Amino acid sequence: MCPENEKTRQIFRSNRRRRKLWELEDRHHCPVIGTCLNIDDLKRVVRQSGVKMESNASDFDYHVTLAHAAGDKTRVTKNLQKMLDKRFNRHIKKLSKVNCEGALAAHWEQALADDEIPGMFWALVTHPATTKTLSNRVYGEVHMLSHLSGRSHRKALARIPLLEAERDSLEETHKKQRTISEQQLAERDRRIDELERLVTKLRQELAAERRVEQANPESSALQDALDRQQRSNEWLTKNLATTRQELDQQSDRVRAMKELLQESREQLSASEKNLAQLMERLSHDRMQTTSLPDLAGRKVVYIGGRRSLAPHLRSLVEGCQGDFIHHDGGVEDNRANLDSKLAGADMVFCPVDCVSHDACLRVKRCCKRTNTTFVPLQSSGISSLLNGLQEVIKQ
Repeated sequence: MCPENEKTRQIFRSNRRRRKLWELEDRHHCPVIGTCLNIDDLKRVVRQSGVKMESNASDFDYHVTLAHAAGDKTRVTKNLQKMLDKRFNRHIKKLSKVNCEGALAAHWEQALADDEIPGMFWALVTHPATTKTLSNRVYGEVHMLSHLSGRSHRKALARIPLLEAERDSLEETHKKQRTISEQQLAERDRRIDELERLVTKLRQELAAERRVEQANPESSALQDALDRQQRSNEWLTKNLATTRQELDQQSDRVRAMKELLQESREQLSASEKNLAQLMERLSHDRMQTTSLPDLAGRKVVYIGGRRSLAPHLRSLVEGCQGDFIHHDGGVEDNRANLDSKLAGADMVFCPVDCVSHDACLRVKRCCKRTNTTFVPLQSSGISSLLNGLQEVIKQ
């Protein structure tokens, strides 16, 4: 019970109906559209509602159009209401029995802690027991969180080159360590095989000499040869023991190297995971920033690079409203279909550090023949492609 909110409960009992989108204050329309729905949702509502948009309309144009339309009861706002209620039905049900401002505020604070802001924001602003005071508080906190998201986005952009450099360094270390381990293992196996063959040969020779000695025990020459062979065998046996000890020590070093390799793989995996999270965050915040160039549907072909980065490069280009096509330059993709990938391209990017020289020259000649913009990149990183896109758009 919340005795200090008796007035709130009276309002709740007199009007249990949730507010509709068009019944909210005008200032709430922008944060509801921007916080609770993504750009794909907005485009779907526009299509369902028959709203005409320019072919080159930006994400911001969609946001502004629906935010301005939210104040009237129309086909557009009915579709928006239906989508929001369906998506955040769990949050709406959670508050359906709440009739106390204090309890509503507690649910909001928990949503902030659990990062469930969109659903609880929609459930609160449409709740019949939400007071002006609570509405102002929630509106203000969502507004300030949008600014924090912008700052976080800029920090994420600054961290990308550092993470890429760290990943490249770990990959290089991993390759060197793997090569060293393979060489050491091959050398160890070769030496063991050689010593085992020598021991087998000596045993066979010793057995043969003993048979001769037994057949002619009076032969002094054979006895001398046998003595020499025995001394040689003793020396080889001692040398074999020393060699085996050295090989055991080498095996310890190989095991240590394998452990270091495993640590490098884990660090590389963590770095790539962190990079993926940053790219997802950048994609989520793309409406909050104006730093990404607008490709306006142009076709971007990317030749070479690391296959693991291809999804993130695609996300960057599509976030800039472009069409992304990737060909690895002939590593796994068929070189024969390279020309078909280049057909119709508006711009072609080729990271010179991660593609064959032959593929790079072939692409450059093709672009020159078709008068297509060709941009060689110094590295295969995401930030390098972003800089290249910005330079092309400026031209």
